[in-house]
Amino acid sequence: MMRREQFIRQLIFACAFLLACAAPGFAGEVGSSITGRVLDAQGAGVPGARVTLYARERTALRLSTQTDVGGAYRFERLAAGAYLVEAEAKGFARAATREVKVEKDAPAASTLDIVLEVAGVSADVVVTASDAPQTVDEVSKAVSVVGRQEIEERDEFSIPEALRTVPGLRVQQLGGPGAFTTIKTRGLRNQDTAILIDGVRFRDPTAPQGDASGFISDLVVADTSRVEVLRGSGSSLYGTNAIGGVVNVVTDEGGGPFHGSLLAEGGGLGFARGRAQASGSAGAADRFVYSAALSHLNVSRGVDGDDAARNTSGQGRALLRLTPTATLSARLYASNSFLQLNENPLVIGAIPASGIIEARPLARSELRRFESGASINTLKTGDATFVPAPNDADNSRASRFFSGAFTFAQRPTENFGYSVTYHALLTHGSFREGPAVPGSPTDFIFFDPTGSTRDDFDGRIHTVNARTDFRLGHHHSVTAGYEYEDENFVNNSFGVTAPDNSSANVKERSHAFFIQDQLHFLEDRLQLSAAFRAQHFRLETPRFSPSANAPYAGLSFTSPPNAYTGDGSIAYLFRQTGTKLRGHVGNGYRAPSLFERFGTFFSTFSGSFGALGDPRLAPERSIAFDAGVDQSLSRNRVRLSATYFYTRLQEVVGFGDTPNDPFGRVFGGYLNTGGGLARGLELSATLAPTRTLDLFTSYTYTNSDQRRPLLR
Repeated sequence: MMRREQFIRQLIFACAFLLACAAPGFAGEVGSSITGRVLDAQGAGVPGARVTLYARERTALRLSTQTDVGGAYRFERLAAGAYLVEAEAKGFARAATREVKVEKDAPAASTLDIVLEVAGVSADVVVTASDAPQTVDEVSKAVSVVGRQEIEERDEFSIPEALRTVPGLRVQQLGGPGAFTTIKTRGLRNQDTAILIDGVRFRDPTAPQGDASGFISDLVVADTSRVEVLRGSGSSLYGTNAIGGVVNVVTDEGGGPFHGSLLAEGGGLGFARGRAQASGSAGAADRFVYSAALSHLNVSRGVDGDDAARNTSGQGRALLRLTPTATLSARLYASNSFLQLNENPLVIGAIPASGIIEARPLARSELRRFESGASINTLKTGDATFVPAPNDADNSRASRFFSGAFTFAQRPTENFGYSVTYHALLTHGSFREGPAVPGSPTDFIFFDPTGSTRDDFDGRIHTVNARTDFRLGHHHSVTAGYEYEDENFVNNSFGVTAPDNSSANVKERSHAFFIQDQLHFLEDRLQLSAAFRAQHFRLETPRFSPSANAPYAGLSFTSPPNAYTGDGSIAYLFRQTGTKLRGHVGNGYRAPSLFERFGTFFSTFSGSFGALGDPRLAPERSIAFDAGVDQSLSRNRVRLSATYFYTRLQEVVGFGDTPNDPFGRVFGGYLNTGGGLARGLELSATLAPTRTLDLFTSYTYTNSDQRRPLLR
């Protein structure tokens, strides 16, 4: 407790220090302005259009406003530099983007009018590809954007649902709303897709693979502005778990006059949800900008009448413009959910000893008999090979997470800027299980407890990220930074009786340095980028209780080896034909999770720990390549895209037999093994033939092969 209070005091002191550094210019700096109108094809103003401003070199500055009755907009108190202005309105092409330069000590406001086409394909600003705002024509990697308007028109209630149309992604949900959900990119595994919230990693340190899979189903649409998807290796910018790609959930930027919305809907399966959202700005020249939303989802019955699910989520963002060159922003995303769980599927019937077994489920009428208490031996199985996950009356999962971040950003000169971000991520999962079972208790004698049990998993990640960016002439920009991460995994298990209780507590710290170099030539038609990242790990001695029976007691451990990643990309745009060629190559890594290295189970039969993890595990390594072409036709009413991709997993962490194991793992455990290959083709077409009709189609072919595991 004292350590936590000391940390909070240090954080408050650091924020006060940053504010003090910016305070001298608070009253004196006026800054420049950008003003203009959003027009239709006939030159008439478009009222109520949403206009968003992005600072080219400073991702912390993202402002939004709405046009007045005459279609006019205005941004004030801006530092000198380059900006991207994005406008969108219902009934027009989803987004139109223009660039404008604000000169230092400009005598008058910079003027930029934006004309919205009646129909056309979205030209969204993209941040995730390079961790800095870019137009679609500048992006040299495979990126997709699911925008606010598309999410609203499709009435999506969860982030995974909104991603189902993205090429190269497979979203798999094992049941109804709230059920375990995974996102696989380009034929790779669940843990190979990194989840970000506003560019900051979101993952669960208590998960077996240390990824976000356990909380993906809890990511509902609350105050979400857009979701950006980077396909291909992203480890050089975003660290672990970005082997296959990155999904970045972007919080609404707020701004403009106060406005809000209310939503309520219901349907089958006992489905009901509601959402309240509000945003706006306050102070002279919109000095304070905010947005917030609260969402509640309630499924009382679920797909089989006994799969209740509830989720309450809050999401919001606030930005204080201290001076034209300095901002302080905060954002949060929190969720509290509950889900009734079913038993795992059960194998039945005559199963051959080898070969491929066809999955044939037990008839629904027999499944209902089994759930009502009939023994599995009395069922009429026919040719069925498995019992689909039957209901379990006392099996449930309660979970919650809190993700909050503070960012101070300042740009003292037009060619130099820096930012410091602190991010706190807290996760909690509680699994409760009791003696009630479907069928006969003898069917589950080795699986279900004789009384009530509870397993609590608590994760904590504190991250400090400091980065700087500077321009070396008109064609050259460099971003460099340092990241510190403090990760903690705690598992408390409460058995039927007090002697069965156990706990595990593991901590690890890491230091990472990264740099990215971007070049653009030939009137920005040629785009080049390269990035490199190095990460060093430091492990603390894990603690287990009862310590006398801990499988790792008395052993000394070394920290995981350093991880080094790099990538490069290139793109060339033929403006006359609207053709862009692009290529991207990079290597990725995933640090072995704390559970993969120190995972245990406590046996109530023997009264001792059993080991699953291996503290000696090395990080997973991969190399990936993709190349593609993007083609715009018919005045941007048609956009075609084709991408070939290839990913080789050189070394991965798997689960298998562990002969001659120093930790006594007789039931198998985690180990480094050979990886595999995933290659294929992504095709997509987006069409906007009229102002009221948008068409999208995609096809992804993936060929994934797993190499035979090789024991180390």
